[in-house]
Amino acid sequence: MRTQGVVRLILALFVAVLVLSSIRGQAATPTLFIGNSYTDVNGGIDKQLEGLASSIATSRQTAGGYTLEQHWQEGGALRAIRRGGWSYVVLQEQSQRPVFAQQKFYQFAREFDREIRAGGAQTILLMTWERPDSVRYGVTTARLAAAYTAIGTELGAKVAPAGLAFARSLHERPELVLYSPDGHPTIYGTYLTACTLYGTIFARSPIGDRSSDTRITSKMQAYFQRIAADSLGY
Repeated sequence: MRTQGVVRLILALFVAVLVLSSIRGQAATPTLFIGNSYTDVNGGIDKQLEGLASSIATSRQTAGGYTLEQHWQEGGALRAIRRGGWSYVVLQEQSQRPVFAQQKFYQFAREFDREIRAGGAQTILLMTWERPDSVRYGVTTARLAAAYTAIGTELGAKVAPAGLAFARSLHERPELVLYSPDGHPTIYGTYLTACTLYGTIFARSPIGDRSSDTRITSKMQAYFQRIAADSLGY
């Protein structure tokens, strides 16, 4: 009986060590979002990301229609970065700017990246998607992807390829509505974007990490997770 008690105690201690190791391994990942209504709608891309990964803790600095230049000049986003404590800062430029005002996009991506690195965090550039109302003006998936990839390569920053994921989904299932005519994402678009960010941040497939958001069925979540994984090359 005494031996059994000792064995039980050893097993209990072993389990406790495993639990503590697991908790330590799940360090928080504070992530700041800087963007506009594309980030905000449907409760926020940041909140969908939290739903996919419990270790993510997000905050956002957003304003309708804002560019990175306007965020820089207004100052709130810069103050948030300088407070420090972030692992990642996600930059979402105004949806037409990488094509219409590419050098301004590059300029303020560089400015923010400098501050982000100084605070010990990493920059993630959130590649937006083709706007139905702006395709005729050249705001296409290919041109957006080229702009984000170029500045991401220059800065050594990660690029979350949401725009490529949208294009892949629309090619496979064009009946699924991912955005409104002016490009604002539907709940499907917001969720798909969050899946691409999950894969970008954690460098692994989002498949299997389901959100509790009841607006998106398990079947649709699985579909968008697979689309994100394919777009990321996982």
